[in-house]
Amino acid sequence: MIEMPQNTARADRVSKEDFQKLIETHEPYCISIYLPTHTTGEEVLQRQDAKTLEASLRKIRKALESRSWTPEDIDKRLKPVQDLIEDAEFWREQSEGLALFRSANWFRAFRAPLHFETIHYIGDRFYLLPLVPELRKPNRFYLLSLELERIRLFRGSDRELQEIDLKDAVPGQKEDRVGYDYEQKGLQFRSQHQAHGPAGFHGHAEADRDRKNEIERFFRQVDQGLHAFLKKDPAPLVIASQDYLAALYRGVSSFDSLQEGHIVVNLSEASQAVLHEEALALLKPFFNKEKEEKYALLMQYLGSGKASTDLEAILTAGQQGRIDTLFVGNESAIWGTFDASTGSAKMVTDPDMFTGSLANLAVFSTLQKGGQVFVTPEETMPGRAAIAALFRY
Repeated sequence: MIEMPQNTARADRVSKEDFQKLIETHEPYCISIYLPTHTTGEEVLQRQDAKTLEASLRKIRKALESRSWTPEDIDKRLKPVQDLIEDAEFWREQSEGLALFRSANWFRAFRAPLHFETIHYIGDRFYLLPLVPELRKPNRFYLLSLELERIRLFRGSDRELQEIDLKDAVPGQKEDRVGYDYEQKGLQFRSQHQAHGPAGFHGHAEADRDRKNEIERFFRQVDQGLHAFLKKDPAPLVIASQDYLAALYRGVSSFDSLQEGHIVVNLSEASQAVLHEEALALLKPFFNKEKEEKYALLMQYLGSGKASTDLEAILTAGQQGRIDTLFVGNESAIWGTFDASTGSAKMVTDPDMFTGSLANLAVFSTLQKGGQVFVTPEETMPGRAAIAALFRY
């Protein structure tokens, strides 16, 4: 009986240092490799992903030979990738895609939650277009799990959700007093009802009001305790709780970042993965808002000089640091060359492994100058253009 490997899907974060290295490296023969990978199944057992990388490496080796590289120099440049091919443990812990980057003195492999087509590229810069979603600043948020028995706070992003140790910042046992007070009111109501008949219903309503007031006082203390976390490092705040508790907390919360709507799950049974998924689904309109606003400005300013779909104008603006937001079609590599001195681009219809990507050049110049880049489906691009940019001035 064949035993399937455990699903150990893993992703590697692109650190700030890695990001800087990726966009600042400018030297001959930067090697970029992308391939789709698998987390479980026969492909893992048969080391299919490692074989795919090995096939790409053979083609890269042949391309370097065509540039008169010696076998020794090729082996030295490709050794970190070759070592990875032979690392069986590495291939058992994959995400959806793998991106590898090798320059003369630097090597990185990123397991990314993105599906890549198999690509290998050699140029004077790394080919980053497929990795753009991972290079953008992550969408951050907080998730507040509200129960009378337990208060939990999580810090989240597109990729992960981690619980924050609240220590003594919020009341830990206040809910016990809420429960005790409510029980005492209930007993008082029942005693009145037995002694006085219908008159006891007044006591029941009063007990409900008192319980509501107790919970609100408890939530005010929780809200105050959260200031140490949410005010110091602001981000959107999402609630996970029962409807009535969410409504009560919303009524006393002092955080402008608290989002409309809330997550309704059984908090005693919901896994952290489920909470993460539900939070991202609720926040999707919020996270898409900036992109939609930039796109609306792009459409508004087309033809005015503050936005363009003209490739040469965009590349020139990128060199000048004028791109605020760049939109690139998800299939728009745009192979060719660009002469910055004249602002002219020359397209190449039959590219080889060494042909430069003009879309990649626009991405580089935008990211280097602090602009934003969005890769978007071709059909959503204005006039189905391959590339579009909103300018700072």
